[in-house]
Amino acid sequence: MNFDAGIRFIFFLVIFGFTNYLIMLRRYEKDIKKKKFLQHQKISRLYPKGAFIF
Repeated sequence: MNFDAGIRFIFFLVIFGFTNYLIMLRRYEKDIKKKKFLQHQKISRLYPKGAFIF
């Protein structure tokens, strides 16, 4: 394996890893938003409408 091929391979690994990181980060943020929304729904079911909690 020559030097040029090694550099291309390392560049490919960096690009692939960066895109994978961005995809996983977007999925993680979406999951956090979903969990937060479900938590608010569960909490809102505990209290009647119009109730004000101090």
